Amino acid sequence: MKKWVINKQDASAAKKLAGETGLSEFAAKLLLNRGITDRAGAEDFFNCTDISDPMEIADMDKAKRLIENAMDNGDKITVYGDYDCDGITATVILFNYLEAMGAEADWYIPSRDEGYGLNKDAIDYLAENGTRLIVTVDNGISAVEEARYLQEKNIDLIITDHHQVPDVLPAAKAIVDPHRPDDFSKCKELAGCGVALKLVMALENDIDSVMENWGDFAAIGTVGDLVPLTGENRSIVKQGLRNLNYTENGGLVALLRQCGIHEEDEIPSVTAAFTICPRINAAGRFSHPKEAAELFLCDNPVMYNKMAENLTVLNFQRQEEEKAILSDISRQIEENPLIIKKRVLVVCGKGWRHGVIGIVASKLLNKFGKPVLVITEEGETARGSARSVEGFSLFEMLSELSELLIRFGGHTKAAGFTVETQRIPEFMNAVNEYAAKHNPVMPKDIIRAEMSLSADELTVENIESLEYFQPFGEGNPSPVFHIGGARIKAVKPLKEGKYVAFTAEIGGRDFKAVSFSSAYDDFGFKDGDIADLLVTAEINEYNGSRSVNLRLSDIRPGGFREDRFFAAENAYESLCLNEPIDPALAKRIIPDRRVQEAVYDTVKKSSCLSACADAACSMGINYCMFRVVVDMFVSVGLMKINEFDNTVILQKPANKVDLENCPFILHLKEKLK
Repeated sequence: MKKWVINKQDASAAKKLAGETGLSEFAAKLLLNRGITDRAGAEDFFNCTDISDPMEIADMDKAKRLIENAMDNGDKITVYGDYDCDGITATVILFNYLEAMGAEADWYIPSRDEGYGLNKDAIDYLAENGTRLIVTVDNGISAVEEARYLQEKNIDLIITDHHQVPDVLPAAKAIVDPHRPDDFSKCKELAGCGVALKLVMALENDIDSVMENWGDFAAIGTVGDLVPLTGENRSIVKQGLRNLNYTENGGLVALLRQCGIHEEDEIPSVTAAFTICPRINAAGRFSHPKEAAELFLCDNPVMYNKMAENLTVLNFQRQEEEKAILSDISRQIEENPLIIKKRVLVVCGKGWRHGVIGIVASKLLNKFGKPVLVITEEGETARGSARSVEGFSLFEMLSELSELLIRFGGHTKAAGFTVETQRIPEFMNAVNEYAAKHNPVMPKDIIRAEMSLSADELTVENIESLEYFQPFGEGNPSPVFHIGGARIKAVKPLKEGKYVAFTAEIGGRDFKAVSFSSAYDDFGFKDGDIADLLVTAEINEYNGSRSVNLRLSDIRPGGFREDRFFAAENAYESLCLNEPIDPALAKRIIPDRRVQEAVYDTVKKSSCLSACADAACSMGINYCMFRVVVDMFVSVGLMKINEFDNTVILQKPANKVDLENCPFILHLKEKLK
């Protein structure tokens, strides 16, 4: 279960901002949530036209001069990219421009097996093929050794990157990275493709024409790299996605058709994030990233559709690999449920593609609401990918455990590492020892709501105004709203029970709602139930009339006490980990006969574990006591539980059951004396 954080609204500030801007107070509140407090800030946010002078970025003048000299001298220039969507689009932007200008140019993107960034084998290959100048995009800022090697090869190096700057910089002719401490440019959060775009703007000495020609690729790469969609990134994405409708790149047009996007279709950032970017990334994950770059740089129209279709096939393979890995993990958890009771979920397997484990880690984080490490063994070494919740720093943890690792990198909420296979068990234990030491009570995964809304605020005009806040993404999330005390009505299945449709009665008015995150059988709410909702809202048009529809993000029983739930959940996990429990809590943990019967009857009605927990909660049975009863029934064969699938079912025990003398409950009573 996620922790709900509902932004507190300053009504007077919202009224003042609305008066200054002519916006509704609803829109003003959304702006305040984004740190925008005056008319000038609002105009900047909505206009999305200003892109600062690229020459403000440190070393941009040097990079421009070096590239122009190389072009004038006929020296071969190699654009050296990265294997993800950001790196691929950055490569396409810069190489395409250099080629258009008549430069002697080529490009190189390493495979995932080669590893991230510059490497000596690639440098040897490029040297043999006549490269005189390498320009990195979306990589290079940490390539100290490789920069020295390039000097030995007498190859000049320009680094363009957007990652954090280390203490020691590579010996390059120019280093263009907005994170340099001596850089005073306005936008520090550019993606790698954004930095490449600014370099082309500097070379062309024209911001508008470069945006028109390459803004589409910069928009895709920026969305794909999950950088904050604020400031110039917002401008790049908004203008670039608009340009996608008119792109003249035949490969990109073919890919859009593969995504089901047709000419004149409006392309929101969420469409780019969930349809275009995954197909580009799939090339690097399941084949070679050059297959994506070649599609966009191909000048043979006959090949466009076939090449774009191949990216769709690779993306399907990626989805199937995800399912296979998650199935393996489900089996591991079924065999050892204690895995997910620990503060940090750590799973390991053989042969899992390292290009997919990061996606799997993100899905597990969303599913279980706790930090996740997914490790894949590759012979004598293993690679891992980690994702975390707010308040638990992966970088700090890996730094403290660095003696157990070959290498690691990343930041607070996402990281990667390499470890010797034989040290995996030691490392896995150390991870949870670290968590217990630094976070006796772990932080919870958070879902944020912009504000609480009443029925009077759920108007077509208010929801329609959300369109002006596009593009949504990191740093500018799609607005989620809290609605308290809704009456659930007309619950019915959609798509053969895969999803749920229902009506939410709010303040005496009915709103159609749908949940795509819950199957009908797992929904847990019936007609007449009172619930608190977190929703996104959209406009529905039918037969000329327009109304507000809701899409469910999360749901709880009305009046749910979050603090009590998490306290009970923490107590339960401490019990499972055999950690000390306050004996005074025994009355809230040890179930009597009435509670046992109530839980049994609840599971009779629903096989969804979380729905049963919600039902128990509405009867005054806290989560810890509910789980104790379920575990007791599991121990004697009356129930079967699948933590991964969130299911619990009744079954007939092999032998007669004596609940009074159940070893599980006797042991628990002894522990709580």
